[in-house]
Amino acid sequence: MQCIPLGFVIVGSFYIDSANWYPFMPFGFQGVMGGAALVFFAVFGYDTLTTAAEEAKNPQRDLPRAVVISLMIALCLYIGMSLIITGIAPFHTLNNAAPVAQAFSHVGMKWITLIISAAAIAGILSVLFSFMLAGSRIWFAMSRDGLLPKWFSKLHDTYKTPHRPTLIIGLITALVSGFTPINDVAELVNIGTLAAFIVICSSIIVLRRTRPDLERKFRTPFVPVIPLVGIGFSIYLIISLPEITWIRFGVWMILGFVIYLLYGKRKSKLAKS
Repeated sequence: MQCIPLGFVIVGSFYIDSANWYPFMPFGFQGVMGGAALVFFAVFGYDTLTTAAEEAKNPQRDLPRAVVISLMIALCLYIGMSLIITGIAPFHTLNNAAPVAQAFSHVGMKWITLIISAAAIAGILSVLFSFMLAGSRIWFAMSRDGLLPKWFSKLHDTYKTPHRPTLIIGLITALVSGFTPINDVAELVNIGTLAAFIVICSSIIVLRRTRPDLERKFRTPFVPVIPLVGIGFSIYLIISLPEITWIRFGVWMILGFVIYLLYGKRKSKLAKS
């Protein structure tokens, strides 16, 4: 899949008009961060690698490599695509549902729009599948720890995977993606994921001090520097999201607290121990 955007970068580089890059940041740094808070949804996937740590043969070695390599590839491709489409078409013409296709149509390459649309759909699907992978593993872990009913932690007899959470999450994902605007979904997913990043980064700092002897499949290096950097960037992106997203997030948080207080708090293995 990475070959498709790389091909667009190579082809589009022949049609760049540097005059389109002036002004280079027409909406300032605040505009960049506002866009980053939304497009953050498109680069998800690297974080789901860590949820499969128990299924990796050598997580301490393989997980850092997988995360860093996937991030670098995505970073280079997204920067390249951003430079290309703003270089071949004026930025004010790209405020539409299909900016990449619009940019290539601007230089007379309308035939490529079909490939671009197919690639966009495939890219969104890859993000959804990544979330399904992570969500099912988190759901399984919470069930195994007693925070959710044990029914969800039963593994498939043949594939040894948490098939029940996977099927449920797949159905919910299909319904939400089919009946909800992608922007609303992206913003809600972004704020939830960024909030989770803040909690996880904070937990690393706390557990490293309070439970240094705890068995770890993967040990984060350069603590507390890396967790603090993660917390800072996550907060900065969260505050760029619109107010309605905060309201929706608050509703989901209340629902989560209700489930925890009525069930998880009493059934948790950690609480019993």
